[in-house]
Amino acid sequence: MVKLACDMMGSDLGPKELSKAVVKFVKDHEDVELTCFGKKDELAELEGLNRIKIVDCEEVVPMECGALQLMRLKKSSMVNAIKACKEKEVEGVVSAGSTGGFITGATLFLKNIENVERAALTAPFVTAKKGKQVVILDIGASNENSSSELVGFAKMGSIYAREILNIKSPRVFTLCNGQEEGKGTEEIKGAYKLLKEEKSINFCGNSEAREALDGEHDVIVTPGYPGNIFLKATEGAANLMKNLIKKSFKHSLFSKIGYLFAKNGFKEMNETMDYRKTGGAILLGVNGVAVKGHGNSNAYAFYYAIDVAYRMVKSDIVNKVKEEFSKE
Repeated sequence: MVKLACDMMGSDLGPKELSKAVVKFVKDHEDVELTCFGKKDELAELEGLNRIKIVDCEEVVPMECGALQLMRLKKSSMVNAIKACKEKEVEGVVSAGSTGGFITGATLFLKNIENVERAALTAPFVTAKKGKQVVILDIGASNENSSSELVGFAKMGSIYAREILNIKSPRVFTLCNGQEEGKGTEEIKGAYKLLKEEKSINFCGNSEAREALDGEHDVIVTPGYPGNIFLKATEGAANLMKNLIKKSFKHSLFSKIGYLFAKNGFKEMNETMDYRKTGGAILLGVNGVAVKGHGNSNAYAFYYAIDVAYRMVKSDIVNKVKEEFSKE
């Protein structure tokens, strides 16, 4: 039985929306038990359901939450969900609440795996190829990272790509402002040299941001600050393109008629670019499965966030990371 903790509070759409995902996921997976942390009176839909437990928590971690504030919120749903993972009551934790609070809590309570210098917030991104994802890390757990930390990210990203995305020999790249060796910051240039010598990694050189989502890359490594900028710029560009396309087809009667002929193609494009199926972000490198769903998750998106945690537990990914880093 796979046991997971779900923090049901703090998301934009609230616990009632997330409860729909919990009910459907348990229905679809007979080997799952979900413990849901939140205000009991807002989780009435889950009361008495098979393989769903409710833990009443009176506090909610706000979206803007610092480390000291989080430590004071001992009765919050997020803190108690993470602690359940720490105490091995569950094997993984999922939240759509505060990103900062979740990263802080998972790092403080679960702690890094031995020899992991820095945990990385990791996200699978959709690409130009339908069904193909690229793993990018770090996307914001840290602002600055050393060259050796980037090598650690490459190892963890490769393990994730192998175990979760079923890529036998993941192609690893460093995010850079040029493909040539010698481009980039000192950290990137240092990581490039180290990765060339790292036999456990299929390192393929630098990747420019414009090529990152072409479907030919499996893992892209970056310090957290540019990684977070890449994440938000990509989201913004996707929304801009979507709105421009909608606007163009509403321009005239002829453009509306044109949409009727092109709608199947746009339907496929929407399915290819559907970020909700990626399940959010994963904090790789800590002693437990920790998945951060999108703050605006609806039931559909939170379902896939739970699914990522489920697949990570089933693949025993935490122990595989431990094995890799025990070699150092």
